[in-house]
Amino acid sequence: MVSQSIFYISLILVAIVFFFIGAWFYRLILWYPRGGTKVTGNKALIGKTGQIVSNNGYTCVVRVDGQNWNAKNSGEEGLEVGDRVVVKQVNGLRLTVEKVNNGN
Repeated sequence: MVSQSIFYISLILVAIVFFFIGAWFYRLILWYPRGGTKVTGNKALIGKTGQIVSNNGYTCVVRVDGQNWNAKNSGEEGLEVGDRVVVKQVNGLRLTVEKVNNGN
C-alpha cells in the first residue's frame, strides 16, 4: 500500500513539473518570436499611417490607430488637415511623420 501511494504522489508531482515546463516553452516559443516585428510599444507605430487632425505650422496632431499624437513633419511638403501621413520615427510622445504620396 505504501509503495502504491508513493507512486501516485510521484505521478502527480511529475505531472505538475511537466505542466510548468510546458508553460515555459509556450511562453518562449509564442510570446517571444525571433525576428518578428514589435507588436506593442512605441516601435509598433513606425510605418503605420495616420491622418492630420490639426496643424499650427510647426507641430500637428495626428490620429494613428484611433489615438491622437503630437507630431512634426520630416518632409519638405507642408501638411494640411486631412492629409494622410506615415510614421517615420517615435521620440517619446512625439511622432515624426511624412506625407504619403498618392502615387506610392
